[in-house]
Amino acid sequence: MPTIRSRHPEAPMRRLAAPLLALALAGCAVAVPSTHDRTAAPSGPLPTLAPSTSATLVPALAIDRWWTLFDDPALTTLIEAALAHNHDLAAAAARVREARAQLDEVRGAQSPALELQAQSGRGRQSADTLPPGANLTGSSHSVSLAGHYDIDLWGRLAAGSDAARERLLAQEWARAALQWSLTAQLAEAHFTLRAVQRQIEISGAVRTSRARTLDLRRREHGAGAASEFELRRAEAELAGTDQSLASLQRQRVALEGTVALLAGRPLDAIADAEPARAPLDPMQPFSARLPQGDAAALLVRRPDLRQAEAQLAVTRADITAARAATLPALRLSGAIGSDVRSLSNLFNGPGFVWSLAAGATQSLLDGGQSRARVAQADARADAALAGYRQTVLAAVLELREAYAALDIDEQAQRAVGERVVALERSRSLAQLGVDSGAIGRLDLLDAERNAYQARLDEVSATRNRLVGQVAAFKALGGGHAGVTTIAQDTPLRTQPRTQP
Repeated sequence: MPTIRSRHPEAPMRRLAAPLLALALAGCAVAVPSTHDRTAAPSGPLPTLAPSTSATLVPALAIDRWWTLFDDPALTTLIEAALAHNHDLAAAAARVREARAQLDEVRGAQSPALELQAQSGRGRQSADTLPPGANLTGSSHSVSLAGHYDIDLWGRLAAGSDAARERLLAQEWARAALQWSLTAQLAEAHFTLRAVQRQIEISGAVRTSRARTLDLRRREHGAGAASEFELRRAEAELAGTDQSLASLQRQRVALEGTVALLAGRPLDAIADAEPARAPLDPMQPFSARLPQGDAAALLVRRPDLRQAEAQLAVTRADITAARAATLPALRLSGAIGSDVRSLSNLFNGPGFVWSLAAGATQSLLDGGQSRARVAQADARADAALAGYRQTVLAAVLELREAYAALDIDEQAQRAVGERVVALERSRSLAQLGVDSGAIGRLDLLDAERNAYQARLDEVSATRNRLVGQVAAFKALGGGHAGVTTIAQDTPLRTQPRTQP
């Protein structure tokens, strides 16, 4: 730590104030202005969206844990376990802790620093610099407490602290966004897996029926009552069913792997921990539900919007810090301790030393580096603003699509249900016609094939309605716990901070 040496050590520090203040005021002339005015709101008002006509609006419907609204114990257990064991969430939590430590580090720079310094040495001096007969070798020992404090005249350190806080907030919302996305992905995989299980059951029953038909055709062909054409056709129908079953089983294996990956646990651990997953039942009544309220007010719950907003605030704080770095910096420093030649005199009065200092620095010529750093921060803020607006637009379009999908999927399920009823009746009539000899077996086979496909389509339509309900809850921002470290109820900003 530098020591002020003066013929009058008792001179007051205020004698330094005039030149330091002059230097500071001179530095104001080189402040770099921001290249853009950001006093406008980052995005316009959100549009009004009409809710789905097929959904029931429920006042005060809580969708933070929307998966509990499906009354599906296996889904609830799966999602709760995934929130506790998912490895991506664990990594996100670690990034939050890192951001919190960075905030503590930046805040520490705003406080005075104190160091304990100790030094001991021995050396020989040149004979040409000392009187004849002087001792050329000697020892020196010193111990001192040295401190310094950076005076934040222009808000550079405060802006850095603001930026670190917003980075922490952005990491918190990034973790919430990961929860938000994870719950929806798990629910979609769960309902798809239930649908595949039901389709495997349907295909298995059809295969049993076609295997019996093939066995009958073989006996008839052996007795000369059926042609080889009918035999080969029955074989082809059975092989086609086997092919469909193989495809469905492959889908089931892939979906089980997806569920295990999202849950962060082995398959056997999931099977042991959660209730049995029941195949999807198309006959089970389902009614879409949505929380009552303005869509724009509900959209601000989305963690991706809150994360983008925090990232935008980071860039604004970075601009403030970059501009403040172009202005003079003022540091106060001091030290108190002992400096002696013998260790025995280290704590005696004659070895006592102290120093106080105030210093100011101002960059006068740096090849344009300061302006370049401000321009970089300004460009990052523009990019963040554009990204934020894009996120808002995407959120509005996602909610609009989710509302429309609820209506479309409800119409599709009603239509395919009517088709199943008609085709099942057609199959029954075709069977009666074959038994009475009124129609041929090709007509019955065609009716059976159509009825089989319609039942598979009915399961898919039911799955689409459930997944559409999940998408609507997700589009409205449900499925996450929010932030836990700082300001859980921090409102979504609609105006940027004013730049200096």
